[in-house]
Amino acid sequence: MKTAVHQAKKTLQPKEKILADKIEKNRRDMSLKSMQFNRFMLIRYSTAFFFFVNLYWALLMRQTWVIIIPLTIMFVSGFAIVEQIKLFGNHTNRLIYSKAFFTVQLIVNIFLMISIITPLFTPLFQFVNDTNQNRYIVLLILLLGTGLTLLVRRRLVLIASNQDKYYSRLVAYQVLLKNSKEMK
Repeated sequence: MKTAVHQAKKTLQPKEKILADKIEKNRRDMSLKSMQFNRFMLIRYSTAFFFFVNLYWALLMRQTWVIIIPLTIMFVSGFAIVEQIKLFGNHTNRLIYSKAFFTVQLIVNIFLMISIITPLFTPLFQFVNDTNQNRYIVLLILLLGTGLTLLVRRRLVLIASNQDKYYSRLVAYQVLLKNSKEMK
C-alpha cells in the first residue's frame, strides 16, 4: 500500500513541477509585457487627457465653425489610441500615429497661443469673457499643454532610440531572469 502511494506521489510531482514551471513562465512573460507597456504610461495618459480636453472644447463650440479644430484633433488621436492599445499584444518602440497626434496638438496649441493676441480669440474661445486677465489664463493653460506635449514628444524620441529609463530597467530584469534560469 505504501508503495502505491509513493508511486502516485512520484507521478504527480513531475506534473506539478511542469504546472509550476508554466505558471512561473507565464508570470515572467506577463511581467515583461507589463514593463514594456509601462514605458508608454505618460504617453497613454497624455493622449487620454488631450482627447477629453478636445472633446470638452468641441462640446462647448458645437454651434460654431470652431468645432472643426477639436474634432480633427480627436480624429487624429483615435489613431494614436488604437496604436497604443495594440502595444500590449505587439510590442514596438516606434509610435508613428502617437507622434503625429502630439505634433498636431503642438501645432494647434501654438496657433491658439498666437490667436490670443489677435481678434481670433473671441471666436475661438467664445466660452471665455474677452478680458486681458482671461487671455493670460488661457495662455497659461495653453503653455502647460504645450509643455506636456513637448515632454511626451521627447519621451517618444527616447523610447524610439531605447534611451528611456524604463528600457534600462527592462533590460536589467531580462538579464536577471536569464541568470535565474541558468542557476536552476
